[in-house]
Amino acid sequence: MAAALEHFSDRLMAGARTDLLELAKIPFIKSRTARVFWENGYRTVGAIANADPKELVLILMQSQPNKLRLKGKVDEKYEEKLLAKANVISASANRLWQVQLQAEMAEE
Repeated sequence: MAAALEHFSDRLMAGARTDLLELAKIPFIKSRTARVFWENGYRTVGAIANADPKELVLILMQSQPNKLRLKGKVDEKYEEKLLAKANVISASANRLWQVQLQAEMAEE
């Protein structure tokens, strides 16, 4: 029972379905953004950790289509902001991935 409650607590805090919980642990990735990453093939923290931050910018643009529609075009400042966010996401994913790898090694 405690394990089930902990699982649902994690889902509620992340605001995401079970398949997206791992991605929602990464800073700047909430349920909507996690879904866009998932749909674009980034289904694990490791996949995001190994991605080039410039690739992640394209995913972030997809997760915020209204901002692009309002501006009509992508301005340099907005793209720089997304690249900075992508760098934070990449670095955080790398840290989480390293922790996961160490935990897996400890289990063996």
